[in-house]
Amino acid sequence: MKIVGVTGTKDSGKTVLVEKLVEGLAGEGYRTATLKHSHVGFDFPGRDTDRHRKAGAEIVVGAGRETFFLLERELDLEEIVAVIDVLDGVDFLIVEGFKSMEYANFSTSTPNEFTLKVVDPFKLEDVDELIDLIKRRSYGLLQGLDCGKCGFKSCSEFAASKVRGYADEVDCRSQPEKALLRINGRPVPMNPFVQEFISKTVLGMVDALDTENLKIEKVDLIIKVQRNR
Repeated sequence: MKIVGVTGTKDSGKTVLVEKLVEGLAGEGYRTATLKHSHVGFDFPGRDTDRHRKAGAEIVVGAGRETFFLLERELDLEEIVAVIDVLDGVDFLIVEGFKSMEYANFSTSTPNEFTLKVVDPFKLEDVDELIDLIKRRSYGLLQGLDCGKCGFKSCSEFAASKVRGYADEVDCRSQPEKALLRINGRPVPMNPFVQEFISKTVLGMVDALDTENLKIEKVDLIIKVQRNR
């Protein structure tokens, strides 16, 4: 899953740009997730979920035609990406509103060192060019391994080169494709060998269980660490 951001000041056209990027990627057959950062709450006063929270619930889940989770704290970008990355089949994550994210982005007003292009004003005829930039210059969750498998000395050097167009044909080779380990909600860097080892070990244990009637496509293993209170 590759990540691209849309940044800019309030009412500068970020949401319209996100809509058109999603439409463009979906039109080419890509599965896309979006993440919206806001300085206000997403719950509405007086609704059932609000009443649940005021009654003391630490986590509120709404389920029906849609499913959502409300937590009484703000998750940082890495924690959220780790959750979304567990969902199989997402090709691109488009993030709106995280100004300090170190991923490729488009800016509607205030560019930074990771900005692919300043989109001001936004024009519908520019969508194809922006989609092309996303496909060539965005990248996935960087784990800080500095493994050098991409040909660069560090993850930060790879990211800088990718954004500037010096590595269009290069992708990070240490993405969490086989296994994703999270501790306290945060992804823990694992090189491809460790991912392969963990994947085969866990699947080997699962095969030993009574799972003949199950078509195994993904295995989630959660280990709770008990602490003395």
